[in-house]
Amino acid sequence: DKKMYEKNGTIVLKGGKPLKLSSPVGVLKWSYSGEDAAPLTINCWPDDEGTGTINVNLEFQLNRPDMTLTDVNILVPLGTTDPPVIDEIDGQYKHDPNTGMLCWHHDLIDSSNSSGSLEFSIGGDDADAFFPVQVMFKSQSFLCPIEITDVTSTATGAPIPNNTEKSVGLDTYAIP
Repeated sequence: DKKMYEKNGTIVLKGGKPLKLSSPVGVLKWSYSGEDAAPLTINCWPDDEGTGTINVNLEFQLNRPDMTLTDVNILVPLGTTDPPVIDEIDGQYKHDPNTGMLCWHHDLIDSSNSSGSLEFSIGGDDADAFFPVQVMFKSQSFLCPIEITDVTSTATGAPIPNNTEKSVGLDTYAIP
């Protein structure tokens, strides 16, 4: 009921319908597309030396110091199944020769670990092969500061025992 939410910040179903216990129901959807919506900025600079080798520099920067990202994977297509030669890395990497992808992994990105870089070289002559870069992560921090303070019965006003699970979902996060 949008009017009830606008009036006093309470989320209820329209018409005062009760929520069924043990049945998940989406009652609030929120989207944001501002310039600071992406929690990470990722830059990828492939440099074709003209000798059959491409040097690639990847960097990330946390844009939202209020967020903590975990299990961060930055996936880079390599344009070949050959392994890259890693020159310098913050974090870990894994090469998948079956897909020709490099996975640059970070267990945690937060305000105390807010930037990183990866430099590698690989045989090839197509600088466009390294795009799109894809990003996957988990976070218990929302992009908007929202908290569920309590759950009460609309009929009696009595508190109802509950638990809350927070998650951030991405439609797409790719750097073309």
